[in-house]
Amino acid sequence: MRISLTCGAAAAVVASTLTVALTAGPAAADLGGGGGTDTDGGYGAGATHVTVTGHVSQALRASVPGPPPLCWWEPISTSWDVDPDDPEAVQKYWDEELRPYLTGHAAEGTQSVHYERFEQAIKAHARGEDITWYRLRINQGAVPGGDGYEQAAALDAAGCGSGTQPGREGPILVTYDWFPTGQQPEPVVDPLILAEYAYEVMDLVEPTLDWNPKIGNVANASLVNLATWMWVDDVAAVGERSVTATAGPVSVTVVATTDGLSVTSPAGTTRCDAEQARRAYAPGASEDAACTLSFGRASWGYPSGFPVEASAVWQATWTSNQGDADTLEDKTRGATTYIPVAESQALVNAVG
Repeated sequence: MRISLTCGAAAAVVASTLTVALTAGPAAADLGGGGGTDTDGGYGAGATHVTVTGHVSQALRASVPGPPPLCWWEPISTSWDVDPDDPEAVQKYWDEELRPYLTGHAAEGTQSVHYERFEQAIKAHARGEDITWYRLRINQGAVPGGDGYEQAAALDAAGCGSGTQPGREGPILVTYDWFPTGQQPEPVVDPLILAEYAYEVMDLVEPTLDWNPKIGNVANASLVNLATWMWVDDVAAVGERSVTATAGPVSVTVVATTDGLSVTSPAGTTRCDAEQARRAYAPGASEDAACTLSFGRASWGYPSGFPVEASAVWQATWTSNQGDADTLEDKTRGATTYIPVAESQALVNAVG
Protein backbone atom coordinates (compact mmCIF):
# COMPACT_ATOMS: atom_id res chain seq x y z
CA MET A 1 0.00 0.00 0.00
CA ARG A 2 1.19 3.48 -0.71
CA ILE A 3 -0.13 6.12 1.64
CA SER A 4 -1.06 8.55 -1.11
CA LEU A 5 -1.03 11.96 0.43
CA THR A 6 -2.16 15.13 -1.27
CA CYS A 7 0.14 16.46 -3.97
CA GLY A 8 1.00 20.07 -3.40
CA ALA A 9 3.36 22.73 -4.64
CA ALA A 10 7.10 22.20 -4.43
CA ALA A 11 8.29 22.10 -0.83
CA ALA A 12 11.42 23.78 0.35
CA VAL A 13 13.71 22.06 2.80
CA VAL A 14 13.96 23.91 6.07
CA ALA A 15 17.48 23.38 7.38
CA SER A 16 16.52 23.68 11.02
CA THR A 17 13.88 20.96 10.84
CA LEU A 18 14.81 17.89 12.83
CA THR A 19 12.29 15.66 11.07
CA VAL A 20 12.33 15.39 7.32
CA ALA A 21 10.10 13.60 4.84
CA LEU A 22 11.08 12.30 1.44
CA THR A 23 8.36 13.51 -0.88
CA ALA A 24 9.48 12.74 -4.40
CA GLY A 25 12.09 11.35 -6.75
CA PRO A 26 12.89 7.98 -8.24
CA ALA A 27 14.06 6.61 -4.92
CA ALA A 28 10.66 7.13 -3.28
CA ALA A 29 9.56 3.78 -1.92
CA ASP A 30 6.16 2.17 -1.62
CA LEU A 31 5.12 1.57 1.97
CA GLY A 32 3.35 -1.56 0.83
CA GLY A 33 4.41 -5.10 1.21
CA GLY A 34 3.10 -8.29 2.61
CA GLY A 35 1.95 -10.20 -0.42
CA GLY A 36 2.04 -13.41 1.56
CA THR A 37 5.80 -13.84 1.71
CA ASP A 38 8.35 -13.26 4.42
CA THR A 39 11.06 -10.70 3.90
CA ASP A 40 14.72 -11.19 4.69
CA GLY A 41 15.14 -10.43 8.36
CA GLY A 42 11.62 -9.07 8.70
CA TYR A 43 8.01 -10.15 8.63
CA GLY A 44 5.67 -10.87 5.77
CA ALA A 45 1.93 -11.37 5.72
CA GLY A 46 1.14 -14.51 7.68
CA ALA A 47 4.37 -14.38 9.70
CA THR A 48 2.70 -12.87 12.75
CA HIS A 49 3.38 -14.68 16.01
CA VAL A 50 0.08 -15.29 17.76
CA THR A 51 -0.62 -16.93 21.09
CA VAL A 52 -4.09 -18.29 21.80
CA THR A 53 -5.70 -19.56 24.98
CA GLY A 54 -9.12 -20.86 25.89
CA HIS A 55 -11.39 -23.18 23.92
CA VAL A 56 -9.02 -23.67 21.00
CA SER A 57 -9.19 -26.46 18.41
CA GLN A 58 -5.62 -27.66 17.93
CA ALA A 59 -6.56 -29.13 14.54
CA LEU A 60 -7.84 -25.76 13.37
CA ARG A 61 -4.86 -24.01 14.95
CA ALA A 62 -2.59 -26.17 12.77
CA SER A 63 -4.55 -25.62 9.55
CA VAL A 64 -5.94 -22.07 9.67
CA PRO A 65 -3.43 -19.50 8.30
CA GLY A 66 -2.25 -16.98 10.85
CA PRO A 67 -3.68 -13.45 10.68
CA PRO A 68 -1.72 -11.17 8.33
CA PRO A 69 -0.07 -8.19 10.03
CA LEU A 70 -1.21 -4.65 9.40
CA CYS A 71 2.40 -3.45 9.53
CA TRP A 72 5.89 -4.67 10.38
CA TRP A 73 9.52 -3.56 10.26
CA GLU A 74 12.22 -4.94 7.97
CA PRO A 75 15.90 -3.97 7.61
CA ILE A 76 16.43 -1.23 5.04
CA SER A 77 18.83 -3.49 3.12
CA THR A 78 15.75 -4.90 1.41
CA SER A 79 15.12 -1.52 -0.24
CA TRP A 80 18.39 0.43 -0.02
CA ASP A 81 21.83 -0.50 -1.30
CA VAL A 82 23.41 0.16 2.09
CA ASP A 83 24.43 -1.74 5.22
CA PRO A 84 21.56 -1.22 7.70
CA ASP A 85 23.94 -1.83 10.61
CA ASP A 86 26.23 1.10 9.64
CA PRO A 87 24.50 4.29 10.85
CA GLU A 88 26.97 6.64 9.21
CA ALA A 89 26.46 4.94 5.85
CA VAL A 90 22.68 5.11 6.32
CA GLN A 91 22.78 8.85 7.01
CA LYS A 92 25.11 9.43 4.06
CA TYR A 93 22.73 7.54 1.76
CA TRP A 94 19.77 9.51 3.05
CA ASP A 95 21.47 12.87 2.72
CA GLU A 96 23.08 12.27 -0.68
CA GLU A 97 20.70 9.88 -2.48
CA LEU A 98 17.29 10.72 -1.04
CA ARG A 99 17.19 14.12 0.61
CA PRO A 100 17.86 16.09 -2.63
CA TYR A 101 14.43 14.99 -3.89
CA LEU A 102 12.72 16.77 -1.00
CA THR A 103 12.46 19.89 -3.14
CA GLY A 104 10.46 18.21 -5.88
CA HIS A 105 6.72 18.35 -6.58
CA ALA A 106 5.36 15.07 -5.26
CA ALA A 107 3.25 13.33 -2.66
CA GLU A 108 4.24 13.42 0.98
CA GLY A 109 4.56 10.52 3.26
CA THR A 110 6.14 7.68 1.31
CA GLN A 111 9.33 7.83 3.37
CA SER A 112 10.02 9.80 6.51
CA VAL A 113 12.37 9.84 9.47
CA HIS A 114 12.99 11.80 12.64
CA TYR A 115 16.29 13.28 11.52
CA GLU A 116 17.82 13.40 15.02
CA ARG A 117 17.67 9.60 15.03
CA PHE A 118 20.71 9.54 12.73
CA GLU A 119 22.89 11.21 15.35
CA GLN A 120 21.48 9.01 18.09
CA ALA A 121 22.22 5.89 16.03
CA ILE A 122 25.82 6.97 15.41
CA LYS A 123 26.37 7.57 19.13
CA ALA A 124 24.82 4.21 20.06
CA HIS A 125 26.99 2.43 17.51
CA ALA A 126 30.09 4.22 18.88
CA ARG A 127 29.24 2.86 22.35
CA GLY A 128 29.46 -0.63 20.90
CA GLU A 129 25.72 -1.25 20.64
CA ASP A 130 24.46 -3.42 17.78
CA ILE A 131 21.82 -1.39 15.99
CA THR A 132 19.97 -1.79 12.69
CA TRP A 133 17.96 0.66 10.62
CA TYR A 134 14.50 -0.62 9.70
CA ARG A 135 11.80 0.37 7.28
CA LEU A 136 8.07 0.16 8.04
CA ARG A 137 6.00 -2.01 5.73
CA ILE A 138 2.20 -1.85 5.42
CA ASN A 139 -0.02 -4.74 4.34
CA GLN A 140 -1.78 -3.68 1.13
CA GLY A 141 -4.85 -5.72 1.98
CA ALA A 142 -5.37 -4.05 5.35
CA VAL A 143 -5.05 -0.36 4.56
CA PRO A 144 -7.34 1.86 6.67
CA GLY A 145 -9.88 3.95 4.83
CA GLY A 146 -9.74 7.67 4.19
CA ASP A 147 -7.25 9.94 2.47
CA GLY A 148 -3.52 9.69 3.03
CA TYR A 149 -3.45 11.88 6.13
CA GLU A 150 -6.36 9.98 7.68
CA GLN A 151 -4.60 6.73 6.88
CA ALA A 152 -1.41 7.97 8.53
CA ALA A 153 -3.32 8.95 11.68
CA ALA A 154 -5.14 5.60 11.77
CA LEU A 155 -1.91 3.63 11.30
CA ASP A 156 -0.21 5.65 14.02
CA ALA A 157 -3.14 5.01 16.38
CA ALA A 158 -2.88 1.28 15.59
CA GLY A 159 0.76 1.24 16.65
CA CYS A 160 2.40 1.31 13.23
CA GLY A 161 5.48 3.43 12.62
CA SER A 162 7.49 5.61 15.00
CA GLY A 163 4.94 8.32 15.56
CA THR A 164 4.18 11.12 13.13
CA GLN A 165 5.63 14.40 11.98
CA PRO A 166 3.82 17.45 10.60
CA GLY A 167 2.95 17.43 6.91
CA ARG A 168 1.57 20.22 4.83
CA GLU A 169 -2.05 19.33 5.59
CA GLY A 170 -1.82 16.68 8.27
CA PRO A 171 0.38 14.14 10.03
CA ILE A 172 2.98 12.07 8.17
CA LEU A 173 3.76 8.61 9.49
CA VAL A 174 7.44 8.10 10.40
CA THR A 175 8.47 5.04 8.42
CA TYR A 176 12.22 4.69 9.10
CA ASP A 177 13.85 4.11 12.47
CA TRP A 178 16.60 2.13 14.16
CA PHE A 179 16.32 -0.43 16.95
CA PRO A 180 18.71 -2.81 18.69
CA THR A 181 19.45 -5.46 16.08
CA GLY A 182 16.72 -8.09 15.99
CA GLN A 183 14.58 -6.21 18.49
CA GLN A 184 12.35 -4.25 16.16
CA PRO A 185 8.70 -3.92 17.31
CA GLU A 186 6.55 -6.96 16.69
CA PRO A 187 4.12 -6.86 13.76
CA VAL A 188 0.87 -5.08 14.49
CA VAL A 189 -2.38 -6.90 13.72
CA ASP A 190 -5.70 -5.16 13.21
CA PRO A 191 -7.91 -6.13 16.19
CA LEU A 192 -10.81 -7.18 13.95
CA ILE A 193 -8.54 -9.45 11.88
CA LEU A 194 -7.17 -10.98 15.07
CA ALA A 195 -10.71 -11.49 16.40
CA GLU A 196 -11.76 -13.22 13.20
CA TYR A 197 -8.74 -15.51 13.51
CA ALA A 198 -9.57 -16.33 17.14
CA TYR A 199 -13.12 -17.23 16.09
CA GLU A 200 -11.80 -19.43 13.27
CA VAL A 201 -9.70 -21.54 15.65
CA MET A 202 -12.37 -21.74 18.35
CA ASP A 203 -13.45 -25.29 19.15
CA LEU A 204 -17.19 -25.28 18.44
CA VAL A 205 -18.19 -28.84 19.24
CA GLU A 206 -20.62 -30.72 16.98
CA PRO A 207 -23.83 -31.59 18.86
CA THR A 208 -24.10 -35.37 18.57
CA LEU A 209 -26.83 -36.87 20.78
CA ASP A 210 -27.48 -39.63 23.23
CA TRP A 211 -31.04 -40.70 24.13
CA ASN A 212 -33.32 -42.67 26.41
CA PRO A 213 -35.08 -45.09 26.36
CA LYS A 214 -32.86 -47.60 24.59
CA ILE A 215 -34.15 -51.10 24.10
CA GLY A 216 -30.97 -53.11 24.16
CA ASN A 217 -32.27 -56.13 22.25
CA VAL A 218 -33.80 -53.90 19.53
CA ALA A 219 -30.69 -51.98 18.40
CA ASN A 220 -31.03 -49.49 21.27
CA ALA A 221 -34.33 -48.30 19.82
CA SER A 222 -36.64 -45.81 21.41
CA LEU A 223 -40.40 -46.36 21.25
CA VAL A 224 -43.20 -44.88 19.17
CA ASN A 225 -45.30 -42.21 20.92
CA LEU A 226 -43.06 -42.25 23.96
CA ALA A 227 -41.15 -39.09 24.86
CA THR A 228 -37.56 -39.76 23.87
CA TRP A 229 -35.15 -37.89 26.14
CA MET A 230 -32.15 -36.51 24.19
CA TRP A 231 -29.00 -34.70 25.29
CA VAL A 232 -25.65 -33.76 23.81
CA ASP A 233 -22.78 -36.23 24.18
CA ASP A 234 -20.45 -33.32 24.98
CA VAL A 235 -21.85 -30.50 27.11
CA ALA A 236 -19.45 -28.10 25.34
CA ALA A 237 -21.68 -28.37 22.25
CA VAL A 238 -24.01 -25.76 23.77
CA GLY A 239 -23.48 -22.88 26.18
CA GLU A 240 -20.44 -20.60 25.98
CA ARG A 241 -16.95 -20.77 24.44
CA SER A 242 -14.15 -18.21 24.50
CA VAL A 243 -10.72 -17.69 22.96
CA THR A 244 -8.14 -15.01 23.69
CA ALA A 245 -5.58 -14.26 20.96
CA THR A 246 -2.54 -12.02 21.35
CA ALA A 247 -0.23 -10.71 18.63
CA GLY A 248 2.38 -8.16 19.63
CA PRO A 249 0.66 -5.31 21.50
CA VAL A 250 -2.85 -6.35 20.43
CA SER A 251 -4.98 -8.79 22.40
CA VAL A 252 -8.61 -9.77 21.72
CA THR A 253 -11.12 -12.03 23.42
CA VAL A 254 -13.93 -13.66 21.47
CA VAL A 255 -16.92 -15.05 23.37
CA ALA A 256 -19.43 -17.25 21.51
CA THR A 257 -22.73 -18.41 22.96
CA THR A 258 -25.61 -20.55 21.79
CA ASP A 259 -29.06 -20.60 23.33
CA GLY A 260 -29.71 -24.26 22.59
CA LEU A 261 -30.48 -26.77 19.86
CA SER A 262 -32.87 -27.22 16.99
CA VAL A 263 -33.66 -30.91 16.60
CA THR A 264 -35.18 -32.17 13.35
CA SER A 265 -36.09 -35.66 12.17
CA PRO A 266 -38.37 -37.23 9.53
CA ALA A 267 -40.83 -38.02 12.34
CA GLY A 268 -40.83 -34.77 14.31
CA THR A 269 -38.99 -31.63 15.39
CA THR A 270 -38.37 -29.74 18.63
CA ARG A 271 -36.41 -26.85 20.10
CA CYS A 272 -34.41 -27.21 23.32
CA ASP A 273 -32.62 -24.54 25.32
CA ALA A 274 -29.01 -24.96 26.37
CA GLU A 275 -29.84 -26.24 29.84
CA GLN A 276 -32.25 -28.84 28.47
CA ALA A 277 -29.78 -29.95 25.81
CA ARG A 278 -27.09 -30.57 28.45
CA ARG A 279 -29.31 -32.47 30.89
CA ALA A 280 -28.70 -36.20 30.61
CA TYR A 281 -31.42 -38.72 31.53
CA ALA A 282 -31.48 -39.92 35.11
CA PRO A 283 -34.04 -42.24 36.72
CA GLY A 284 -36.82 -40.26 38.39
CA ALA A 285 -35.89 -36.96 36.70
CA SER A 286 -38.72 -34.77 35.45
CA GLU A 287 -39.22 -34.56 31.70
CA ASP A 288 -40.23 -30.92 32.09
CA ALA A 289 -36.55 -29.97 32.27
CA ALA A 290 -35.53 -32.30 29.45
CA CYS A 291 -35.08 -32.12 25.70
CA THR A 292 -37.67 -34.58 24.45
CA LEU A 293 -39.19 -35.60 21.16
CA SER A 294 -42.00 -38.07 20.54
CA PHE A 295 -41.74 -40.12 17.36
CA GLY A 296 -45.16 -40.78 15.86
CA ARG A 297 -44.05 -43.81 13.87
CA ALA A 298 -41.37 -46.45 13.77
CA SER A 299 -38.15 -45.97 11.85
CA TRP A 300 -38.77 -48.85 9.43
CA GLY A 301 -37.22 -47.91 6.12
CA TYR A 302 -34.27 -46.26 7.87
CA PRO A 303 -31.73 -49.08 8.41
CA SER A 304 -29.73 -47.15 11.01
CA GLY A 305 -32.68 -45.35 12.55
CA PHE A 306 -34.19 -41.91 11.99
CA PRO A 307 -31.55 -39.32 11.05
CA VAL A 308 -31.97 -36.80 13.85
CA GLU A 309 -30.21 -33.53 13.01
CA ALA A 310 -29.21 -31.30 15.88
CA SER A 311 -27.88 -27.81 15.14
CA ALA A 312 -26.63 -24.98 17.31
CA VAL A 313 -26.26 -21.36 16.19
CA TRP A 314 -23.31 -19.59 17.80
CA GLN A 315 -23.35 -15.82 18.22
CA ALA A 316 -19.99 -14.17 18.90
CA THR A 317 -18.79 -10.85 20.28
CA TRP A 318 -15.24 -9.60 20.67
CA THR A 319 -13.37 -7.02 22.68
CA SER A 320 -9.76 -5.88 22.52
CA ASN A 321 -7.22 -4.15 24.72
CA GLN A 322 -7.22 -1.36 22.12
CA GLY A 323 -10.76 -0.41 23.09
CA ASP A 324 -12.45 -1.98 20.06
CA ALA A 325 -15.53 -4.20 20.36
CA ASP A 326 -18.07 -5.62 17.93
CA THR A 327 -19.94 -8.72 16.82
CA LEU A 328 -18.89 -11.45 14.40
CA GLU A 329 -20.98 -13.47 11.97
CA ASP A 330 -23.07 -16.29 13.42
CA LYS A 331 -21.81 -19.82 12.94
CA THR A 332 -23.87 -23.00 12.86
CA ARG A 333 -22.60 -26.38 14.01
CA GLY A 334 -24.67 -29.46 13.29
CA ALA A 335 -24.48 -33.23 13.58
CA THR A 336 -26.66 -36.19 12.66
CA THR A 337 -27.43 -38.92 15.17
CA TYR A 338 -29.30 -42.05 14.03
CA ILE A 339 -32.01 -43.08 16.50
CA PRO A 340 -33.94 -46.31 15.85
CA VAL A 341 -37.60 -46.19 16.88
CA ALA A 342 -39.64 -49.34 17.37
CA GLU A 343 -43.31 -50.07 18.04
CA SER A 344 -44.24 -51.48 21.43
CA GLN A 345 -45.97 -54.91 21.18
CA ALA A 346 -48.31 -56.01 23.94
CA LEU A 347 -47.88 -59.58 25.18
CA VAL A 348 -51.24 -61.48 25.41
CA ASN A 349 -51.17 -64.26 28.05
CA ALA A 350 -54.82 -65.33 27.90
CA VAL A 351 -58.07 -64.80 26.09
CA GLY A 352 -61.14 -64.42 28.24
